[in-house]
Amino acid sequence: MNLEQFLLECGKSYPEAMVALGYFRQLVQQQCKPVVEKRLEELSEVLNVSRQTLSGPIEYAEPDRPVSTPSEYLNVGWQARRANNLYLYFCLSWVRKPEDDSGPLGVAITIWVKDNRKREALAAELHRHREDVAFKDEPWVLKGRTFWLTMKEGDLAQLADKLNALAEYTIRFPKSSALRVRESLMP
Repeated sequence: MNLEQFLLECGKSYPEAMVALGYFRQLVQQQCKPVVEKRLEELSEVLNVSRQTLSGPIEYAEPDRPVSTPSEYLNVGWQARRANNLYLYFCLSWVRKPEDDSGPLGVAITIWVKDNRKREALAAELHRHREDVAFKDEPWVLKGRTFWLTMKEGDLAQLADKLNALAEYTIRFPKSSALRVRESLMP
């Protein structure tokens, strides 16, 4: 197929594809929003971050526009942030090359700190704590600063339930090592 034929074929389906992607993003965000609004207060309390200092939740997608090169991951969901130094993400995620302990589709909650030193300290503390016996047989995994619960495509109708379950694990986890995790998040 030459370039002209390719553009003609893609040009016919591009508007419909963009509408379908927008609609899908809207449905995912509608399912996630009640969970995020409910759990954001609890998560900020556990992390010793005043809810009043967090903006959001704000609609979030990454990448947020069509891209010409494949991305390692895709996220659709919500974010909250404190100034520009702490971000909390609640997402439905796809990973192009999943690790052995997770599938390509899942819900994710990420705690991201702008300061690299603090970000690495937080990741190290979370991973050290993940080895505690209390968390050994739980269905979620920890990837860096991201809590991940694998889903199957057929589970998309239960997206809110899956995100809520992951939020429960995520909140309980730093609660048990609150002091060390909180220190990693201080501005």
